[in-house]
Amino acid sequence: MCGIVAYIGKSKNGSQFVFQGLKKLEYRGYDSWGLAVKPLRSQVLKVEKHIGKIGQAKTKLPLSSIAIGHTRWATHGGVTNSNAHPHLDCSRKLAVIHNGIVENYQEIKTELKKKGHQFRSETDTEVIAHFIEEKLKTMSLRKAVFSTFKALSGSNAICVLDSKKETILACRDGSPLVVGIGKDEYFLASDVTPFLKKTKKAVFLKDREGVVLKRHGVSFFNLQTGKKKRIKVKIVNWEVEDAQKGGYSHFLIKEIFEQPKTISKTAELNREVIKKLSLKIKKGKKVILLGCGTASYCAKAAEYFFAHAGIEAQSYGAYEFLPFARFCNSKTIVIAISQSGETADTLIAVKKAKQKKALIAAIVNAPGSTLERLADFTLPVGAGPEIAVVSTKAFTSQLATLYLLSSSVKGKGDLGRKKIKSLDKSLRLWFKNGIKEKIIKLAKMLLDANDIYLIGKHLNYPAALEFALKIKETSYLHSEAFASGELKHGVISLIQKGTPCIALLDSQKKIKEEVLSSAMELKSRGAKIIGVAPFNSLVFDYHFKTPDLKELTLIPNIIVGQLLGYYLGLGRGTDPDKPRNLAKSVTVK
Repeated sequence: MCGIVAYIGKSKNGSQFVFQGLKKLEYRGYDSWGLAVKPLRSQVLKVEKHIGKIGQAKTKLPLSSIAIGHTRWATHGGVTNSNAHPHLDCSRKLAVIHNGIVENYQEIKTELKKKGHQFRSETDTEVIAHFIEEKLKTMSLRKAVFSTFKALSGSNAICVLDSKKETILACRDGSPLVVGIGKDEYFLASDVTPFLKKTKKAVFLKDREGVVLKRHGVSFFNLQTGKKKRIKVKIVNWEVEDAQKGGYSHFLIKEIFEQPKTISKTAELNREVIKKLSLKIKKGKKVILLGCGTASYCAKAAEYFFAHAGIEAQSYGAYEFLPFARFCNSKTIVIAISQSGETADTLIAVKKAKQKKALIAAIVNAPGSTLERLADFTLPVGAGPEIAVVSTKAFTSQLATLYLLSSSVKGKGDLGRKKIKSLDKSLRLWFKNGIKEKIIKLAKMLLDANDIYLIGKHLNYPAALEFALKIKETSYLHSEAFASGELKHGVISLIQKGTPCIALLDSQKKIKEEVLSSAMELKSRGAKIIGVAPFNSLVFDYHFKTPDLKELTLIPNIIVGQLLGYYLGLGRGTDPDKPRNLAKSVTVK
């Protein structure tokens, strides 16, 4: 949930590199931020910490060739300067930053207090610094850090700076860390975006691995055995420009408008993997789809895709899957969907399914993830860095990938690819047709609403769920989606005069008639009906026209929700890139 950045090498501007790197990782947490820097001609660590977002901050850090930094999403301890990372030991020669939760920190803290350690914060992280300090009395630095880390319970990643030895050490087990390999300089971060300008050579740490970074090189270790490991360096194919705003006001609106390209790109990816998976599904493998949040709605939509292909699939929110994992076996394929590939609940569900001998297919966007390493099959969606906390282009690329898989299962893989490729042109033409002005007009209509309700049927039901989530995440306006058939079973009691209700439809005749009938029921109770559909209707008080793409109409229908959430957020004074209380990668349970 938090962001880690570190630098060691030849540059005297290491502290500025870390500072700028934290800005790129702010989507991982923005309650507070801080750095620990060893100035060039001093053994005394310089620490700077602040609450709030780092985005517009400026600082005068000393010149340094070794520094670590952290941007925080608070779990243990309130949002205060003292709770911000980095945390120091009693000697103030060790600085620690941390992503995760130390589940046994209270018992460790109690023992350390008995030994005279003084604590300055309420966090679980600070115990790590003091625990290492205590172990240094009898161990080398490397052994002290690795031994401490192995004693921590929970999913964690830590980074430790020793000012005396001018060394950075890091460990991971459940929370992501990646090492960047430059020329006479080395980088450490929660993902690759902070160091893309410097190098594309990366090593993605696996669970229970550690790394020691010094000016003259990097060494990798197996934490269980303590022995060195040979590591394969990967070349990251993301471009620097993908992680920049490119003239847009926010990453969110940039990423929304990148979707014609990113969706159509999926048609050229994963052909062989899709072919292999579809053959296994055709041979009778049971399909289970898992995800959290936006990814769970992607899973729900895929359930309909597979139904149209004649395959019974089941979707679950990964956080509710464990009671049903007992039914997995060697005849099960679990398709796990995650932008980051580090979502804790999804990883827990996947590990349980693996124990039951299920095959795992991962649909991911970020390279080198834990989910990718757990999977038997990986389908990277290639959407590029998604910096806004709210997922847009990764979601639609995952949706397109699942559509391609279901098309292949149906024996219509070539037709599926053709349809996905054609979305580029269809969406670009639609974007050029005054879409911004229409969305702003709609946002102004809804700006003062207390509640917004949405209805959809079949594929447009998960589309409505995702549409509602975009409004909630970006504007904090209460929005709720229902299957249109659910109205008569209690939901319609929520409707009163003037309640805005959005109906999502495509052009399929029977479904269209049923949803319009439900919309009329809402209208007769005083609701204001907003139709998002390829056609107009007398039922609609306001119509937002989307392209007629048959079953794929759900994609532009969802994009309307992405855009509406963005402009509602702007109108209500929120930060669309960094909604309150949210973080991009939910790496804790």
